[in-house]
Amino acid sequence: MKKITFLLIIQLVLSSGIKAQEVQKNFVPYFMKDGKVESFERKGAKIEAKAIGFGYGGVNQYLTIFNSKYSNVRFKSNDVPKFIMSLDEGIDPLDIVIISKADVVKKRKKYRRFIQKGNSMGGGSKDISQHLIVPELKKIDENLYEIIMPSLVPGEYAFQPIYKGVEANNIMGTSGEVRIYCFGIDD
Repeated sequence: MKKITFLLIIQLVLSSGIKAQEVQKNFVPYFMKDGKVESFERKGAKIEAKAIGFGYGGVNQYLTIFNSKYSNVRFKSNDVPKFIMSLDEGIDPLDIVIISKADVVKKRKKYRRFIQKGNSMGGGSKDISQHLIVPELKKIDENLYEIIMPSLVPGEYAFQPIYKGVEANNIMGTSGEVRIYCFGIDD
């Protein structure tokens, strides 16, 4: 019985195909392509605030990527690869792994805009949950997690910035931009 259990554990570890040491940095999302760990598009986004409906709809804070309407990392909606991320011990992954779908902007515009938070006209927090995706996470190795995505509609997506861990020191670039990781979904 012990021998069978041991063999099942070894088979499970080998079938996952990913080891924590293959992931270069904690708190950085990656995806699997042809059995290899690949990086998402890494972009610097400006933090912007925009009044909605002349201020009566409150103010939204966005992360905007100018001069780039589409991510160069693309997936088909029926063939989204496995997403993974390594986290430090003791971190609750559900608190920090959030993905935002880009707002649809006019065709002539050349930017991507991801909502980060919103305030109502009275100053309280606004519900922006329809723009955010909180994925399921499954532990696959020591501090390595698989990010299980729901079915995604075509569009542009970005991992919200993670302000924890060692990588949090590098979140802001020298130009005042926030580093985010992007991908696109096509039909």
